[in-house]
Amino acid sequence: MADDLTAVFDTPVDQVPDLDELVRATMAWHFSPATGSPYWVGRLGDLGFDPLADVKGFADLHLFDTVTVDWARIPAGRLIPAGCRGERFGVYESGGATGAPKRVVDATSRRRNVEFQSLLLDEVGFPRGEGSWLHVGPTGPHVMAKNVTHLAGLRGFLCHYVDLDPRWVRRCVSQGRQDLFDLYVEHLADQVQDVLASQDVRAMSCTPRIIERLIARPELYDLLRAKLRGLIWGGTSASPETLRLFQEEVFPDAVVMGAYGNTMMGVAPQRPPVDGDTYRCVFRPFHPYTMVEVIDPADPTRQVAPGEAGQVKITTLTRDLFVPPTPERDTAVRLAPVDGYPGIELADVKPREAIANTIVEGVY
Repeated sequence: MADDLTAVFDTPVDQVPDLDELVRATMAWHFSPATGSPYWVGRLGDLGFDPLADVKGFADLHLFDTVTVDWARIPAGRLIPAGCRGERFGVYESGGATGAPKRVVDATSRRRNVEFQSLLLDEVGFPRGEGSWLHVGPTGPHVMAKNVTHLAGLRGFLCHYVDLDPRWVRRCVSQGRQDLFDLYVEHLADQVQDVLASQDVRAMSCTPRIIERLIARPELYDLLRAKLRGLIWGGTSASPETLRLFQEEVFPDAVVMGAYGNTMMGVAPQRPPVDGDTYRCVFRPFHPYTMVEVIDPADPTRQVAPGEAGQVKITTLTRDLFVPPTPERDTAVRLAPVDGYPGIELADVKPREAIANTIVEGVY
């Protein structure tokens, strides 16, 4: 039975399994004592329904709408499925923008997500080959470092890191310590300049706000413009004008692509532009392992129509981790998919207005 279930989870990343089949496999895997995690098997008695019998497809996941999960307090080891014993898992935390950091576990699912991202990068000619990749962003305890390390390796690069602590930045900003914030960002820029001056850096991942600070240093901008042939931005929202400047004026010789994601959902990379796009950046989730819905905040049972904005709701269906349908902090515009993609696509992702003044994005 376990082998049959594993097959749907391990469908090649350039192929798409049936969504309802994946849902049934997720229920059978995570809620069966032989393969499931202690956390989800232990909750069978308080759900009010039987996931093994009552959840036969994606539409039935609405049964989880009233199930609360405190991802900040679950002992991480209880999230590891029994069917994955012996595999090397890691524990990863969110940045804590909306409260105590959430924790998830992962062994192989995020690697597959990144392989999907790399396929999209190939379509736009993002660089491959010898040289270095520079990641300017969170490393441990955040999953971003694992993702970038694998992505850089897939594309043939040696990865360098300049670590960014988003929690410290948020503390500085929330306490009005602009002096500490500026000092910290200058500290990051010093490290970036050192790596660029001494290494053959051809690709970089960074947040929009840090990029803006880096290019404000003339000598650092000269290095970035001369060396970079690929740039991935993510971590915070960016305005259409900022993206236009990055793509057309600041880095005209580099392929500039975005990535939207978080600890719970994984990565939704920017898809290649197509004729008729009304948004400069369109994100494509890793369907169906990451299911993204855009719902009406006033009526959470209604998914908005293509072209409308709403609240992001995510479901994660992987062998390593099950995240039931969960409303997120962000809003996005739902777009109709193109090129035969079976999921929905997203644009104009940003913090929801209802909480925008209560969170501190900082630089990530």
